[in-house]
Amino acid sequence: MTSPLFKGILPILLFFNIANAQKLPLVQKAGLRAPANIKVDGKTTEWNNQFQAYNKAIQAYYTLSNDDNKLYLTVQAVKPEIINKIINGGVSLTIKKGIKKTTNGGMSVTYPVFNMDDRPNINVNNMALIDPSSKDAGRLTDSLMNLNNSRLSGKAKFIRVNGINDLDTLVSIYNMNGVKVASAFNNKMAYTLELSIDLKLLGLSVNNSEKFNYNIRFNEMQIDFVPGIVITRKNDGTIDMMNVVDPKLANSFISALSTTDCWGEYTLVK
Repeated sequence: MTSPLFKGILPILLFFNIANAQKLPLVQKAGLRAPANIKVDGKTTEWNNQFQAYNKAIQAYYTLSNDDNKLYLTVQAVKPEIINKIINGGVSLTIKKGIKKTTNGGMSVTYPVFNMDDRPNINVNNMALIDPSSKDAGRLTDSLMNLNNSRLSGKAKFIRVNGINDLDTLVSIYNMNGVKVASAFNNKMAYTLELSIDLKLLGLSVNNSEKFNYNIRFNEMQIDFVPGIVITRKNDGTIDMMNVVDPKLANSFISALSTTDCWGEYTLVK
C-alpha cells in the first residue's frame, strides 16, 4: 500500500511551469544586461527564477545576457525526459557571426560532457513520489536535491569546445581560459545549467553593436541511457539486443533521442 507521503509533487509543479511558459516568447526578443551579482553556479537567485523565453522545440526556459566582459547563458528544464537528455547529451551554445544561421564555422561550448561509462546515475522522477503536504516533504526534497547535485558534481568535469582559437577541444571545468560552467537541481527538481564565455574569445565587444546569431542545441540522448530500454552491445559497439522493459516510460523519452535546437539573434548591451 502506498504511503500518504507519496502522492506526487511533480504534477503540481509541472502545471505551474506550463502556465508560466505560455506567457513567455519562444525566442528572447532583445539583448539583456546581466545582473551585477551574476554567478555561474547552477542557481537562478539573481534572476528570481525568471527567464526571457520558453522555447517549445527544446522544451526549456532560457536567458541570454552579457556584461562588459562575458556572455552568459542560463537554461532551465523541468520535464524529466528533457533533464535526462541534457545530462546524457549536453547543451551546446553556438555563436555565429553574420546573417546566415548555420552552426558550421561557429564557436561552440558544450556542457556537460561525460565518458560513456562514467555518467551520473540520477533519477529525476523521484520527486513525483513526495507528498508536498507532508511534514517531511521539505527534508525529503532537500535530501533528493543534495544527492543528485553530489552525483552531478562528482562526474561533470569536462567542457567540449569547438571553433574557439587557443582552446583545446576538451577542457576542464576548472580551466582559467575564460569559459565557466555549472549545473544543479533545486529542491523542486528543476535543473538549471549556466555557462559564460569571455567576449574576447568570441571576438565580440560591447563597444561594437554588431548583431550575431546564437544557437542553443540539446544533443540527442544515447539510447543506452533511455529509461525503460535495456541495451546490450557487441565488443565492436554495435547493438546486440534491445529490450523494452517499460514501454510507457520508454515512450515518454522518445523526443530525447533526437537533437533539438533553437535560433535567435543577439546584440550586446552596454
